[in-house]
Amino acid sequence: MAGWDVLDISEVTPEYTVGGRRVDYALKPGSPNAVFIEVKRNGENLEAHQQQLLEYCFQQGVKLAALTNGRTWWLYLPLQAGNWEQRRFLTIDVESQEPEIVQQRFIDHLSEDKVTSGEAISNAEELVRSRQRTEIAGKAIIEAWKQIVETPDEILVDLVAETAERICGFKPEVERIQEFLSEKARNLATPPSKHEYQDKRPTPSTTPPKSIPAGRSIQEPQAIDGKNQKPTSFSFQDENQTANSWSDILVKLCGRLSDLRPHDFDGVLSIRRSKRASARWPYHFSKSREDLRKPRAIPNSDIYAEADLDATTIVRLAYVLVEQFGYTKNSLIIQLR
Repeated sequence: MAGWDVLDISEVTPEYTVGGRRVDYALKPGSPNAVFIEVKRNGENLEAHQQQLLEYCFQQGVKLAALTNGRTWWLYLPLQAGNWEQRRFLTIDVESQEPEIVQQRFIDHLSEDKVTSGEAISNAEELVRSRQRTEIAGKAIIEAWKQIVETPDEILVDLVAETAERICGFKPEVERIQEFLSEKARNLATPPSKHEYQDKRPTPSTTPPKSIPAGRSIQEPQAIDGKNQKPTSFSFQDENQTANSWSDILVKLCGRLSDLRPHDFDGVLSIRRSKRASARWPYHFSKSREDLRKPRAIPNSDIYAEADLDATTIVRLAYVLVEQFGYTKNSLIIQLR
């Protein structure tokens, strides 16, 4: 399998002893590029076993590890900084992901030649670095644009003026352009400092939300009467999509964001529900179905979204997502029946 001779214990060692305990499998044990693999029952929730696996790795200085229940594989860089989830750099789901993707990921990170040569670790570290660079660059672009439009120079003002002239036949006043750019700067959305989304459900003393008249649209986060108000479609970045349910809004919006931001879309995993809202199901998004009560696959990604949410939570979460990825709230419009 993946180039390994499973009968050669110098390559694949089952029940490898680590400080009086045993890790299920060790690949190339004792070498600088050793990999530890911990195997659990099919369908078992893996979260409870992360600490155990990483402790094995700490004791032996193992740089690459995998935790699996047969279907889902969580891959780690155990010696990297951060919490357990931050050290998990990749999820392989053999059922939901395309076979070609699954095969390539196993080859890149767990095949015999990549592990032996050290390329498996290098590939993992490069994947992490590329995500970090993308996130840093994305924030820098937003800040750079904000600085430009806050204090627009002559070139930018002239460009806007000339383009406007081609459209309407005359140049707007310079002051009007400067005012417009300054307003855009104030409205620029930057990623939130906290990646926790708090569900805000009405308390018994809260007045129930008024129904929005049929045919109206939502252009900002607000409470929704989910029983009487249903979506028909939504527009994001001027692209329209139909939506037959509130969960459609969330899943299809995420699919669009995944298309636009493929390198940092994993950032949705940091958005959590408050402990008060759901202690049993704390995730809005996960790479494992077992983490969600009603998982729905997000197109063009290996992430699932929680579909068991009320209309108000979905609307508010949708706008959190839009802002987290640097878009303004008015880039999303939800149309109701």
